[in-house]
Amino acid sequence: MKKSFVVILLVLGYQVRSQNLAQLYQQVSSAVVVIHVEGVAPEGEGETFQLSMAATQGSGVLVQDDGLIWTAAHVIQSAEMVTVEFLDGDRYPAEVMASNPLADVAVLKISGEFQLKDKKVATLGDSDKVQIGEDVFVIGAPHGFKQSLTRGILSGRYIPEKLSNDFEQIDFLQTDAAINPGNSGGPLFNLKGEVIGIASSIYTTSGGFEGIGFAAPSNRAQSLLEDANNPWTGMETLLLNPELAQVLNVPQKTGLLVVALSSKGSAGKLGLRGGYIPANINGTELLLGGDIILEVAGIKFENKNSRSLIKQKLEAYESGELVPIVILRNGQIGEAQFAKR
Repeated sequence: MKKSFVVILLVLGYQVRSQNLAQLYQQVSSAVVVIHVEGVAPEGEGETFQLSMAATQGSGVLVQDDGLIWTAAHVIQSAEMVTVEFLDGDRYPAEVMASNPLADVAVLKISGEFQLKDKKVATLGDSDKVQIGEDVFVIGAPHGFKQSLTRGILSGRYIPEKLSNDFEQIDFLQTDAAINPGNSGGPLFNLKGEVIGIASSIYTTSGGFEGIGFAAPSNRAQSLLEDANNPWTGMETLLLNPELAQVLNVPQKTGLLVVALSSKGSAGKLGLRGGYIPANINGTELLLGGDIILEVAGIKFENKNSRSLIKQKLEAYESGELVPIVILRNGQIGEAQFAKR
């Protein structure tokens, strides 16, 4: 008799949680958007290879009624054109306002005049107070399936090795809620319907979801993106390992390879060049041949923490002050300058 009673209680508990989740979905789903991105991408091979415009998708969440949207930096980092689509099908053009690739968070803002009718602004939660084991859920557009919901728990907290130092704390929330391509930038909610994270990446050996996903904490996203020193550069980059740096004749331990570039970002306006030679490095498809940034503001790229050191150095510059940059292009070292925003 006791066993039956326990089973009934467990079933009732599951039904209550499911009902709550269904209600929560109805409450928060109108804040979730699909992000349509157009950017430059490789097409063809050999003699038919060329760079052309290609469309990709990600997800995001409305966090202010003035059209401010959070997403993942890698979704929009080299975007030429961005459009956001709400649950009711309304579409609006958007501009990138800020981005932090290390933390993988970015801010978009809907462009021009608009009226967000029947759109809910998401409530932001305190990601520092979320406990391991708490129920969470993700809404996004995995593989293009719009407004898909997955649920799980907060599995842990992850600090990438060598990505945190005294200047900037970079950490991620770990979850077993399914995250797949297209989910990137979508909100991770707690069961209060509060955004506690922005879906970022997965750990996988198969290429698909294996129960380990990561999200940028909402507190970190908010503090980083409110910092004026997170401008959108419009470039996708790769920090070269020593072996690849040697192959590419980089005259130091490493450098920052410009893989892809948006003409609308600050790097494109500076005249930097992206890659054009398709390559596969350790299973990762990328473009070589772009500029390699050797140093910024007198600080050389030496390891993953160099970007944080450069960011700290840039904070000492006044707005409009020229910042020196050293690049390697076609085997030649050159210098340029950009104005601090």
